[in-house]
Amino acid sequence: MKTAKIPNLRFEHFFRFEEVTDFVSRLASARPGLVVLDSLGNSREGRALHMLTITDRRTGAAADKPAYLIHGNIHAAELSGTHAALFTARQLVLDHPRSGLLRRAAFHIVPRINPDGAEFVVTTSGMVRSRTDRSEREPNTLYQADVNGDGLILTMRQPHPDGPFAADPKDRRLLVRRTKDSKPPFYRTLPEGLIHDWDGSDEIRVEGRGFDWNRNWSYDWRPEPEQGGAGDFPFSEPEMRALAEFMHGRPNLFGVLGYHTGPAAVLRPPSTGSDNDLNEGDVRVMQELAEFGAKYTGFPVVPVVKYHRKNARDINLRGHFHNFGYHHLGLFVFEFELGMLHNSAGISTERLFGVKDEPEYEALARRMMKWWDRQKKRDNIFEPWKPFSHPQLGRVEIGGLLRRHMAGPTLRDLKRIARGTYAFTLEHASRHPWVQIEELAVDRVGAGLYRVRARVANRGHFPTHISNKGKALRRLRAVRVALELAEGVELLSRQGHVSAGHLAGLTGSRTLEWFLRAPENRRALGAIRVHGGTGGNVRAAMSAP
Repeated sequence: MKTAKIPNLRFEHFFRFEEVTDFVSRLASARPGLVVLDSLGNSREGRALHMLTITDRRTGAAADKPAYLIHGNIHAAELSGTHAALFTARQLVLDHPRSGLLRRAAFHIVPRINPDGAEFVVTTSGMVRSRTDRSEREPNTLYQADVNGDGLILTMRQPHPDGPFAADPKDRRLLVRRTKDSKPPFYRTLPEGLIHDWDGSDEIRVEGRGFDWNRNWSYDWRPEPEQGGAGDFPFSEPEMRALAEFMHGRPNLFGVLGYHTGPAAVLRPPSTGSDNDLNEGDVRVMQELAEFGAKYTGFPVVPVVKYHRKNARDINLRGHFHNFGYHHLGLFVFEFELGMLHNSAGISTERLFGVKDEPEYEALARRMMKWWDRQKKRDNIFEPWKPFSHPQLGRVEIGGLLRRHMAGPTLRDLKRIARGTYAFTLEHASRHPWVQIEELAVDRVGAGLYRVRARVANRGHFPTHISNKGKALRRLRAVRVALELAEGVELLSRQGHVSAGHLAGLTGSRTLEWFLRAPENRRALGAIRVHGGTGGNVRAAMSAP
C-alpha cells in the first residue's frame, strides 16, 4: 500500500490556527504508525491544544517508553516556536528508521500551547504577552482595535507637549527617546485602539490585566504585584493546567524543551538565585548539554538569571519553567530563545546585552532598518506613518514596526536555526534511561518446582532519577518489578513485587530471583513486568524449560 506524502513545512509566513491544524493532521495521516494527533484539551476560547505523539508503535506504546516533551509559543508573539516545534516533528518522521530513536523513545510535541494569543498576533500584529483580560472594561483604558480598517493593529503617535518621543533625525521612520537637544514635534504613543469611557484626560491606561504564562508554573510562584503576570495561583490558566497535568501524569517523562523568542540563546536553569542553589553535579551536566545547543545553533549558553543586559542586576523570575522543571520534576530542562530580528540583521546577543544606554540601543535599531532596506526578499516589518482622524483623540498618525516580525528571526533564518535545535533535541533525547530485562533464566529444580532469575538493568545514559535533585522526588519513581503468574502457578518466594530502586545509567542493574510451583504440564508460567519510570516499562514471558 502506497504511503501518503509527508507534508512540506513552509517557512514563508506565520501560521494561523487552521494552518497548524492542517499540518499536524496531514503529518499524522501520512504516518499513522508513527504519529498520533491528540489534544491536551481546549484553550479558553475553545481552540484545541494540539499534541503530536511520535514513536514507532511496533516496538511498544508511547506510555511504555522514555518520553521527551517539546512545547512552543507560550508567549503569543513568539510565533517562531510553533515552526521550530513542527520542524522537529516532521524531521523525526523523516529520519525514521535511520536514526532508530523512535524505536526506543517517544516524543510529545505541543507546537502552540497558546493558540488564542497567537491567533491575535498572527492576524493583527497586536501586542499581548500570553493573555490579556478584556472581560471587564475599565474607564480611561485603551483596548486594542483596528481603528483605521487596514487589518493591522499598529502604533498611534500624536503630537503632545509632554511627549517622551521624537522622530529619529537619522531615520524618520523611527521614534527615539526625547532629550534636551531633541527638536519638536514631540509624540506620545499608544497602541492602535479605542479608549473605554474616557474622561478626556491624559491618564490613559493600556489594556486590561496581562498574564505571562511563563510566570504561572508552580515552583517559587509569587502573586502579583511581586511577580508581574503571575496569574491568580499556579496553573490558574487552563492551558497551563492542561500542560502541567500531562507532565505530572507521565512518569516516563525524562526531558522537556521549550521554544521562545528573544536575543538568541540556549537557556538553562536556574531562573532565580544562582548555580550555588543547585546540585553541583547537575549544573555540570546541564552546562554540558547546553553546550551542545550552542554547538548546533551558534547561540550562547545563558543561565536564565543572567539573561539580561550586562549593566543590569541578575533577574529573578518567579513561577518560571526552568525552576519548575528542575526542582519539581527533577529533569534537565532547557529553552531556546530562537532570536529576534536584530539577530537576523547581524547584531549578536552579546552586542544586544552589551548596550549601555538608550542612544546605543537606538543606533542598533537604525542598523537593523538599514539591513532590512537592503533585503531583496523581506517581510513587511514597517508600515509608514499615515494621518488618521481618531474618533476620540482627534488627529493622530498610525504606523510603525510590526510586532509579529520584530519578535523573532526572519523565517529564512528560522529554518536554519530549527535544524540546529533539532540536532540538540536528538543529542539530549538520545541520553534517555532505558530499562531492560536481561539474562532471564527458568531452571527446573524439582518436580513442578522452578527457579527464575533475571537481571533488571538500565542501559541508557541517564540514571532513572535523571538528576541528583531527582533522587528524592516522589515524581521520579524508582524501578519496580512485579511477577504476573499464569493460572495455577504459585509463588514460593516471599516477595513477588520488588522495588529495585533507582538504577544508574549504563551500568546500573539488579539480579532478582524467585521460586515457583506449577503443574508438570504447564509451559507458560507468566511474565516479569518492570515499571521503569523514566526508563520505560518492559515485560518478558517466563516459560518452563
